[in-house]
Amino acid sequence: MSKIKIDLDRKIGSVDRKIYSGFIEHLGRCIYGGIYEEKSPLSDERGFRRDVMDVVRPLHMPLLRWPGGNFVSGYHWTDGIGPLEKRPRRIELAWHSEESNHFGTDEFIEYCRAIGTEPYICVNMGTGTLDEAQAWVEYCNGTGNTYWANLGAWAMKCMVAGRLECSVLKSM
Repeated sequence: MSKIKIDLDRKIGSVDRKIYSGFIEHLGRCIYGGIYEEKSPLSDERGFRRDVMDVVRPLHMPLLRWPGGNFVSGYHWTDGIGPLEKRPRRIELAWHSEESNHFGTDEFIEYCRAIGTEPYICVNMGTGTLDEAQAWVEYCNGTGNTYWANLGAWAMKCMVAGRLECSVLKSM
């Protein structure tokens, strides 16, 4: 008979806290009707479900990964930026549903701030390109005077001001 012995006095190394992170994907009601539900009495002015945030915040997740899973292999991040009414509805191939793109990059970053976690964004290496991934990194983190860095900076200023409908984004 085999045995497993647990030696509580032997320490091999420390456990990275990031393994206790979270993951959200556009599957079922995880995003729409889950963490994000526009115009619901359960949601705040941004569309974030207050009841869900109240449960998630105390978990103190180090990271939240998005758009994640199978969904990301067909997700084009530029569909999820700019004014909501100008974002294209698309057939979502992984889960055979319609994607409104109302929960995009800016909403994800704002949601992470609201629950006190660090965003972890997955790039589309299925139907996406390296150039698309690079532009997304530049949109989120760029500080130079480039198209994507400037657009991302304006989007973040609008979100801080509570206005997703800034005039700079209306031209998209």
